[in-house]
Amino acid sequence: GIILSYIPALLYYGQSFVQSFFTNRRMFELVAFPILIALQPSERELRSALYSFSILYLIVSLFVTFLAPDWVPKPDDSALLEEGDIIYALPGIRHVAFAFIFALQRVIKDNNSRNMGWAIFEFLLLFLIQNRTSLLAAIAIMMFLVYKMKMGPRKLFLIAVGSVFVLLMAVYTAGQWGHLYQETVEQLLNPDYNRNKAFVYMFSRRSVLQYLLGSGFISANVNSVIYDLQENGIYHSDVGLVGMWHQYGVIPVLVILVMMCKGFFGRKSFLVKAAAIYILVGIPTMSYYALGESLLWLSIYLYIYYSDGLPSFRDDHVTLKKVGWSGRRFRSLV
Repeated sequence: GIILSYIPALLYYGQSFVQSFFTNRRMFELVAFPILIALQPSERELRSALYSFSILYLIVSLFVTFLAPDWVPKPDDSALLEEGDIIYALPGIRHVAFAFIFALQRVIKDNNSRNMGWAIFEFLLLFLIQNRTSLLAAIAIMMFLVYKMKMGPRKLFLIAVGSVFVLLMAVYTAGQWGHLYQETVEQLLNPDYNRNKAFVYMFSRRSVLQYLLGSGFISANVNSVIYDLQENGIYHSDVGLVGMWHQYGVIPVLVILVMMCKGFFGRKSFLVKAAAIYILVGIPTMSYYALGESLLWLSIYLYIYYSDGLPSFRDDHVTLKKVGWSGRRFRSLV
């Protein structure tokens, strides 16, 4: 699908196939998938790496937010945090979300205090980052986990503990949640909000060929269309799969949707299903191709999808049919 987008790029913008190849060089980062296949890291190794990344993310973000001198580059055009923000949201949010999913997988296997502590830490880090898409996906994943558990004393206990935790968070962080809600409503109702402008532009009239194959990723050396859009606050990466469809056509979008639906509805572990939920929830706003971390995230998803259930990967393997408790562990019924 990406290669087919070279055709409208040539016909409508005069960008040669060679130029399109090099303009889309970021896609080469998907080579991480065959590298993972070759290395065959286990779930435990991936989890440890993601935990380490989360700790490093928190340290660097706290440093940039509170301790860094003025000459250190900030991830926002304004030198100050917006009202209601807690720490700077640095690149790598998706990997923190993945660490949260891995932590929940461990809670399913063994709900001891250490595993619960990691899950709470990862969720709190997502809250500190204040990324609405990741928070919404994390809440959806937790609701899915509770739904798939068998009703019983342990489930009621977990719901009670979770409710107390959510209540305490709501009390002590009401201002931050209120700001997120108010900001979201204001942006959705504002026609000048970048994402609203981007949606309007993406659905503007184009040729049938562009609707099917996209318009291509156009280099600034060939045409100023991308630069002009960005000057007006319009970014393809802001509108998730819609932006991907506008540039690359329907085929890559269908591939993404099929991969996620097979992961969620197929006979897969909670790890794969939760990762699919995260990606599906982020469809309206999350870029899957414009950022290096997104391509790495997709590579990791593909790896756990195809490795799920293999002996070399399944040190923590859990399949979610209706699961129950056995002592301090969930019990798989398959």
